[in-house]
Amino acid sequence: MPGSTQRSTDDMPKSFRYAAFICLLGLIQGCGESQQDLFLKHAQRDRGGGTANQEVASQNAAEKPATAADPVADPVAAKPRPQIVNTSVASSLPKDRPTQEIAESESDESDDRTSLTDTIGIRPISQRQPDTELTVAERRRRAFENLQRINEALTLYLDDKGHYPKSYTTNSGGVPTLSWRVELLPYLGHEELYKQFDFSRAWNMPPNKDLLQHIPDAFVSPERFDVKTNYQLPVDSAFIFGENRALTPAMIDDGPENTIMLVEVNDAHAVHWTEPKDFDPKSPMKMSPYLGKLRVDGTFALWANGFPVLLEQGLSDAKLFQAMTYDKSDALRAGDIHRAITVEQAEDDPEPEASLTPDQVAETADDIIRPQVDMGIDLPLMVDDPAMTREPVPSAIELTAAQNKLREIFRDKIQHAKSADEKRKLASEFVALAEDMEADPSGAFALQQAALRLAIESNDGTLLIKAIDQRVARFEVDSFRENLKWIQAFGEETASRDASIVKGDGILKRAIPVIYAGIRENEYMLASSVARIANRFTSSNREDKVSRLLTRLRTQLGTAKREYDQSVDDLERFRTNPEDVAAGAAFGSFLCFIKGDWQTGLPLIAEGTGGDLVEVVKMDLRGASRAIDQVALGDAWWELSRRGSGAYRQGAEDRAVMWYSQSIVRLPESLDRIHVENRLKEADQSDARSPIALCIQLADEIGVDLTRSLTSIAAKGGRVARRNHDDDD
Repeated sequence: MPGSTQRSTDDMPKSFRYAAFICLLGLIQGCGESQQDLFLKHAQRDRGGGTANQEVASQNAAEKPATAADPVADPVAAKPRPQIVNTSVASSLPKDRPTQEIAESESDESDDRTSLTDTIGIRPISQRQPDTELTVAERRRRAFENLQRINEALTLYLDDKGHYPKSYTTNSGGVPTLSWRVELLPYLGHEELYKQFDFSRAWNMPPNKDLLQHIPDAFVSPERFDVKTNYQLPVDSAFIFGENRALTPAMIDDGPENTIMLVEVNDAHAVHWTEPKDFDPKSPMKMSPYLGKLRVDGTFALWANGFPVLLEQGLSDAKLFQAMTYDKSDALRAGDIHRAITVEQAEDDPEPEASLTPDQVAETADDIIRPQVDMGIDLPLMVDDPAMTREPVPSAIELTAAQNKLREIFRDKIQHAKSADEKRKLASEFVALAEDMEADPSGAFALQQAALRLAIESNDGTLLIKAIDQRVARFEVDSFRENLKWIQAFGEETASRDASIVKGDGILKRAIPVIYAGIRENEYMLASSVARIANRFTSSNREDKVSRLLTRLRTQLGTAKREYDQSVDDLERFRTNPEDVAAGAAFGSFLCFIKGDWQTGLPLIAEGTGGDLVEVVKMDLRGASRAIDQVALGDAWWELSRRGSGAYRQGAEDRAVMWYSQSIVRLPESLDRIHVENRLKEADQSDARSPIALCIQLADEIGVDLTRSLTSIAAKGGRVARRNHDDDD
């Protein structure tokens, strides 16, 4: 709250909204203190902005600052990571999980015993082999996810540095030493691995050669699972990364949206992931022999603006060359060759037995959770309107007949709608006709379908959202999937168009509730794809807050996806053996810090063995009725949050805010009240660090209501549209 030294109860709503807005999974390790010790610490600590704050400042000052040679994974809010150590709960989890990076330092003797794997948080690739060979669909999906994660890291690097990375680093003598993939490590969340490299030595010399086995998952081939990678930059002199250039987007004459910056090459041309070597065909006019053998329909690649693309089989070498050159100002545009990468939806694949559906989580809670947890302020629940009724979707036969009638009736109008304005006008007419067509549901559905297509072709995101809402409000379609499908189609179709002619404000506003719904449904990568599309319609200013938050959200969603995958195993272990308290605690942490389900998650964590987190959770479950005891609980969570950074800090801080917010309404004017007000002010002014908290902050910035479901939003939009239509009549 700028310009104020204290926080009054009138300022509480914003902090309340952030209370219990969870962050990414993070188990906090260390020797636990008793409840009495923590309360005694509360009674003895300094208040307000005095010594206690100075100690925090001293601790922050003592941390190693980031330098140009030591970048951080999150350029928005860079924080060094603490030393990684093991405790009884954490040791049950794989060492490459991000949660293992949130821990407090122990003694120097313990640090000396910490292995390289423990330090960098990535197991050797030999220990990450799948138990069975992946199917074609599984390999395709994993390759696409790898492409997305690399793209997210490149985006973070570009936002941080203002230019694309060089293809390799050199030593003082100008000799190439390590690949751009090493330079990207901090932006993939692997700062500790990055710190192990000696940039003055070649990739195949100690200590660098010893790190080959610790290849990050994002670079791993889903076909081989070895130390070589297929994800390479085009480095011919005519391409972006040729001659080891570090270009800015403005230096790409053809435009980033029309220039390929990364390809997945055939296995025969894979290289060691740290090797300063990339896609460099002997003849740039004969590239097809290097590409297209891994995926049945072509080559996975990235445009330089971050959009994934499928370079289809049969694409000529001339077209490939034009797509990869950056300063030729040739006639090729992305739309000439762009094809979306299709990946089978999760529901089409065999589901793991322990897949975390909401019903299964609820069943688990009914079976094993009894204590009542003080939840504080609830998360936005996206509630449906109970009075809302919808019609079944017309059958395929009915829709085919309706579409044939529509084409016959409107043939001339459709054929004459050539310009964007003409298509926009026709789409608006179809939406209005569908609104009035209560007696003909199949006709209304066909008109909506045509309106959706025309809205995309006319670059009108606002009109597209209006048509989506009309369909969702009337028919029994999945509101999340319907929004997702058309937003993705809009993003793909407009990817190669000048952003200044695309009306994307409606897409940006709708993206936030769609992303939030995706998180609730555990569809983290789909949510990330929506965030990527939405980011295109923010300000081009690198300091734009919404753009910064969306970029951070995409990174956090990638991490949340990995945590979700691991939590499936944790849940299965716990179901099989309820005595496995480590698996239960890990699953509980996922529920708390990723899903925001503290009611179910806290009791599971409390059953874990040892550590400050377990002790504080037990205190939390016992609750506090006196204001001074609520302050003590807030302090306990706050102190835990300050031992880590990023994801862990968010969840523990939010829990502290919940207890502080309960205490302040009854605290008299005192040093304790000043202390709590200062803490709330600090939390209120900080950027969010977890997927849900970022959604909440983005909703506040853009002016979006997350308390109503996508179906209810559609119904409300339909009522407004009908009133406007009636007024026009």
